[in-house]
Order: sequence, then structure tokens, then C-alpha cells
Amino acid sequence: MKISDIEVGGRYVAKVSGVLTIVRVLAIRDTWTRNGSSRSVIDVVNERTGRRTTFRSAARLRRPAGKEA
Repeated sequence: MKISDIEVGGRYVAKVSGVLTIVRVLAIRDTWTRNGSSRSVIDVVNERTGRRTTFRSAARLRRPAGKEA
């Protein structure tokens, strides 16, 4: 997926530790790198375990989670 397709509060199927699971997006924020440029990162919570994590790329998100999931 692309970062522009992601909504805060949305639920998505994502790969976390090699397993596809459902995550909820908490925030999309910009962070600064060493060379002075900014980069978007995605704060998510794993709905199976309740753990918070940060995705540095939107490529981890596969698709929106449907009601059947």
C-alpha cells in the first residue's frame, strides 16, 4: 500500500514478525533523519497481542481488514 492510502484509526492486514495479523493505525507522523530530511512512520497496535509498534514503510500493510477477518 501507499502512505496516502492509509487512514488513522483504520484496521489493516499487516505482516508482523513473519505472520499476517490485523493492526490498527494510531498515527502517521514525520520523523527526521540524520541528513536532515523527513520521513513518514506509522504507529500501529497489534490487535492480537495489544503491542504497539512502528512501521517505517507502508509496504508492511497488505490490505484493509474486512469484517470477516
